[in-house]
Amino acid sequence: MLRFIISENSFLKFITVILFIFSSINTFGKTQNDKAEFLRQKNNDLVEENLRIIDSTISTAYRLNDKVVLSEAYIEKGNYFLEQRNYNNALKNFTISKQLSTEIKDDFTFYSSLVGIAKTKESLHETNESITLYETSLPYFEKHKEQPKSFSIYLSILGKLSYLYSKTNHLNKSDYYNKVELSETVDTVNYQYALKNKGIIDFYKKDYNSAFNTLKKAQQVFWKQNDIKWYVISEQFLGEILYQQNRNKEAIQYFENVVEFSKQYKILDEELRLSYERVVEYNEKYGNNRDKLLSVNDLLSFDSLFYVADHTVLKPNLEKYENTFLKTERNLLKEKNQYFKRTSFLGLVAILIFGGIVFYKMNQKHQKKKNYLQKCLDEITILELDIKEENQLEKTKFEVEIDEDFEQSLQLFEEQKMFLNPKFSLNDLVLELNANRTIVSNYINRSRSKNFNQYINELRINHLLKRFADEPNLKKYTIDALAEETGFNSRKTFSDAFLEHTGFRPSNYIKFL
Repeated sequence: MLRFIISENSFLKFITVILFIFSSINTFGKTQNDKAEFLRQKNNDLVEENLRIIDSTISTAYRLNDKVVLSEAYIEKGNYFLEQRNYNNALKNFTISKQLSTEIKDDFTFYSSLVGIAKTKESLHETNESITLYETSLPYFEKHKEQPKSFSIYLSILGKLSYLYSKTNHLNKSDYYNKVELSETVDTVNYQYALKNKGIIDFYKKDYNSAFNTLKKAQQVFWKQNDIKWYVISEQFLGEILYQQNRNKEAIQYFENVVEFSKQYKILDEELRLSYERVVEYNEKYGNNRDKLLSVNDLLSFDSLFYVADHTVLKPNLEKYENTFLKTERNLLKEKNQYFKRTSFLGLVAILIFGGIVFYKMNQKHQKKKNYLQKCLDEITILELDIKEENQLEKTKFEVEIDEDFEQSLQLFEEQKMFLNPKFSLNDLVLELNANRTIVSNYINRSRSKNFNQYINELRINHLLKRFADEPNLKKYTIDALAEETGFNSRKTFSDAFLEHTGFRPSNYIKFL
């Protein structure tokens, strides 16, 4: 007969393992908001120098009254804001360039600015307007395609039209532009991008075998060219082809690759969101609760990163992403984490009690120890099964209705200019309004279409702009002094907020005044 000996050391090791597992549970399911903020700040630092150069060029061109340089510089500034997903300022700068190029009759810059506006409209999901602008610009660049710059833009427009028409299910037009694109790019790397568009067209035509083979061939070139974005988008189309053929087990491997690549290379293209949804859907049907929880976390993390980068997304676009499925999963995730922690804590207490009894009884007969240990293990197993088989909690909704008294209180806060206090925080506003923190935050998001920090910064910048109009001597203040006057803790925070609100750095704005 085997003999079981439970020593004090083994018991302590057992308890240590349990505590480690419980600690891991507490950290499970956290969001990546801190990571998203870090990525945004890092990106801002990298492009800051480029914006300063563009602003300096614009200032010099204004002094010299050089509209040629001005029109080109405003295109560069528009592209800068487009890259930063600041679409309102992108449109503003492209439009200024278009007006200047009209005055000096510079056709290349004029149509280049139209292409910039088209790209911005495309990013804002205004597809029909974007297509119209691309088609308006195409004849000019086709006529001058012997020039390298024009030819490059010409190929880009053909690719855009082919892709956008395929997305809007105008496959004949998409096929037409793709054939022109293929004929213009034979024996070049650009041919593979045209071939990629052909694969996408075949996908929408439901010619799945042709689409798969074509995209697979183009994808190999994207990898060699280090074009990770189109490599990953192609990977998603390959997965979707298999998905449409009900080959789910093969398809999920492609979708999981898309998720891993987009996380690894920080690719925030909205189209990739489909792969995140497919992984959640697959785990909902075939996976376990932990796989589903992880996939939902990935989806929420993607949205968190995307909205931090795309901080000027219009409300209709935001509502498009914040769909019913995501709200349901978010509430489910929150409730499950709370329930899982609570039951795990109770399980830990139960295990400690049982362990103490075992330790107390360790000098008793062997058979009694063995039976009691088996009983403990059975109870732990039952506890785990109860956790796994727990029904999903009903989703909860918490929506705060607009209250007139609350709005009046908020307007009174603005009139009293409490926001000029540099130490003023959301907690201070909560105390001032005598309301719940979540209610205040949600109300500001809905009524002002921005978060608390953006709301406070906008009040401060508007206050300063009004003072500029009323107090001419204010223009002589240093940037640090202006920051202090408006309640900012640092020169950089003030300068960034001023740029986001006006499209200019404070020093450049004062010069223009």
